Parts: sequence; structure tokens; C-alpha cells
Amino acid sequence: MKINLLSAILILSVSFTLTAQTNFGPKQTINSNTGNNPYAIASGFIDGDAYADIVTATTITNQLVWYKNNGDGTFTAQSNITNTINYVGSIMLVDLNNDTFLDLLVAAYSSNSVTWYPNDGAGNFGAEQLIGTVNGASGLAVGTIDAGSTIDVAVTSYDDNNVVWFANNGTGTFGSANILDNTLAAPGTINLKDIDNDGDLDALVSTAVGSGNVDVLQIFKNDLVPGGTANYVIEPTPVTTGKNYFANAIFEDLDGDSDFDVLATELSTTTGTGNFYWYENTGSGFTQNQITTTVGNPSTTLFEDLDDDGLKDIVLSSGTANAGNDVVWFKNNGSGVFGAETVIDATQSNTFVMTIADFDNDNDLDVASLSYNQNDLNWFENLRYTLSTEEFSSHAYSLYPNPTKNTLNFKGFTDALTLSVYDILGKNVMNASVGLNESLDVSNLNDGVYVLKIEGVNSVYRFVKQ
Repeated sequence: MKINLLSAILILSVSFTLTAQTNFGPKQTINSNTGNNPYAIASGFIDGDAYADIVTATTITNQLVWYKNNGDGTFTAQSNITNTINYVGSIMLVDLNNDTFLDLLVAAYSSNSVTWYPNDGAGNFGAEQLIGTVNGASGLAVGTIDAGSTIDVAVTSYDDNNVVWFANNGTGTFGSANILDNTLAAPGTINLKDIDNDGDLDALVSTAVGSGNVDVLQIFKNDLVPGGTANYVIEPTPVTTGKNYFANAIFEDLDGDSDFDVLATELSTTTGTGNFYWYENTGSGFTQNQITTTVGNPSTTLFEDLDDDGLKDIVLSSGTANAGNDVVWFKNNGSGVFGAETVIDATQSNTFVMTIADFDNDNDLDVASLSYNQNDLNWFENLRYTLSTEEFSSHAYSLYPNPTKNTLNFKGFTDALTLSVYDILGKNVMNASVGLNESLDVSNLNDGVYVLKIEGVNSVYRFVKQ
């Protein structure tokens, strides 16, 4: 089944000059032999440096590999992570044992299992840990589902027609399966967001029966607040019904009105007959809007700001084999209005999955994707910003040294700075003010990658504490 991807996108600020428009460079192949039929991808900071790495998994040859980002636009494949799984459908990078390092979470369809692999912070993944047995494990989602503060795991059981979740005690030890739902046929993906703003995580589940126009998008409300116990209740009216094989569905605020809409791909079972939709949350239901695309069988959709204008854009990949556009994006013009699609790539085949991050640390978001038919891992450079010597000499803002052990210095600023520092999980770990030409003391921070935000400056900065 198609997966619901989690990508932690952290942006490094550099000096730049605006190009005329956002364009993407040609395909750069990271690995032309990933193993047979790669079907899952995620990105994040795996080994403690300031460069976003990539991890992929295959459905046939049980390859579970992470690719070290060398910082120069190239990646180095690491050894296959030892595993006993078969036919991976979903992967995520998430800290499951609360040690600040991103671990690897895997749903394996044919192995009927959800497992995780602890990361020691240097990219060495430990022995496989079984979370639970789930028949036809397909879609994954993570978040704090119960009354605790740790990251729990939800997974769709495609073969058993149910959705379950596992409570995490904070050390990566999970309890038995809790039923989220057992009413939907062939649930394929799950997404967690607080759709009703009551402080707990609700669920969006898509189904993928694949024929008969019976597939649905269904919301389940979590009764943790005010009920006190994590318990999911199905909404009386689905987001939509009567579709044919949903590949992906996510909660996003598409029209900027501060409530969550739904973005969904209908892959369909006949080549070229799929559809791409967004469903506007009206407060009393959802209104369907169809997005025009040349992608005949939409697969993964993500919502990220590709042109750095403060509005998240739509990115879409294709599940169609051979000829056709494989990855496209739609500029967000605000208030739920999106421009015509712009093609990022048309050279792959069955581009079921992709991930987005600033892989080259140039302040814009790039795209990496897997070609299922070609057994390829590729990335596409966003050319939004280009370095300018003149601009650099007169307006460069920078941090140094980076990496650092004790202090950060600031170059190019002309006033005192108000700062906030966040870890790679998004937790605020420090707030400070520094005067002009003063340094920031970071000696008390744990070793790792951090993001620094400066009040009044649009960009954010990434640094490594050693």
C-alpha cells in the first residue's frame, strides 16, 4: 500500500539572490540499483551532521538502506540494515526511545509486522525491535495519541480491515494493539492531526479496496479530550465516498483559514484514470475540489513551500509506468487557489513515493524520489536561490563556527538579536538575546543538530553542536 510520509524539513539559511522563478535541475541519480521495486522513502538527520540523509526500502529483496548525505550533492549508500521483514510498505524516521536520535520505523506488509530499529546517533541502527503483529501492515502515522507525552504508533491493517495503535512508554517499549477502527474495508493510509483543536490527535483514514467505487476518506475523532481516555469515534459523515483506490490522504490547511482540509490521490486501477482532489473543510462538512493534472494516476502528495513565499505548495508524484510526468508541483497563490502544474521530472517510472528536504543546504527544498520500475533513487535540486558574490559581500548573514562546541558567533547583523533554538524534533530548547557582536553560549546543549530562529529574520539557520 502507498504510505503516508513523515518528513522533518529543517532549513539552513545562506546568502542568496532571487532567481526569476522556482525551477528544478535535471535528475541526479543517487543509486541506480536500490534492490527490486523500491516502495518506501523518508528523509531526516540520521548521523548527527547538518545534512539531511535518505532511507529507502524495497518490496522484493528486503533492502533497508540509508544514504549518507556528503554535503556536496552526493550520497553514499550504507550497509543493508539487518532485518527479517518482507515487502516494506511504509517507513518513517522518528525518535521512539526519547534519546533525540531519529530511529527507523517500518511497516512490512508480507511479514505482517511493525518494527523499529534504534539509531545510536551516528547512523548505526541496532537490532530489530518488534512493536506488534499487524496483518497486511500498510500505512503508518505517529504522534502522542494517549495521555502520555511519548510518540505512539498507528498502523493500518489492510488484510484484517482494521486500524490499530500502540502506546509507547517512552523507551521504545510498546503495549498491545488498541483498536482505532474495525469498520472500514482495506484501510491503506492513516494521518494524524488535531482537526477539531481540542488538544488531541484525530485520524484520517483512506481505503483502497481498488474496485467497485467503494473507497472512502473517513475521519475518526479522538475522545482523549474531554473523555480522558484515547478512544476513537467515527464521524457520521465521511469526507467522501464512492472512489476507486485511494493511494494517499493527508490533513493540511490548504486555504489558509486555520482549519484542516484534506488532500487526496485516487490512484484507480486503470492506467490514466486516477484523480487528484482537495476537500475544503467548511466547518459542517467537506466540499470536493478537483485539481487538474497531467498525472494520470496520482500517488503521493506532499504540502511544502517550494518557492519560499510563505505559502506551502502542492507536490504530486505519479503511479503510472513509463512515459508521462512523474513529479509535478502546484504553486499556492493563497486562499485555496493553486496555479497550473509545473513539471519537476518526466524520466522515471512508477514514482509511487517521494520525500522533500533541503538536501544541498542552499535554503530551498529539494525533492528525492524512487522509481519503482527502474529500481532507482534520484534527487532533484531546487534552483530557487543562486549564490551571488556581490550580495554575499554586502548582506551575508552567517553563524560560525559550525559545527561548534561552546559558542556561536554572528556575522552580518547590525543590531541585537532575539533568538530561539529548536532540536530536530521541533522542541524549543533555548531562548536568548545577544547584543551586537556578542556570542551565544550553546555549551549546555546536547550534541546534535539544531535549528536557530532569529526574530525579524525570515530565514532560519541550522548548526551542529559537538
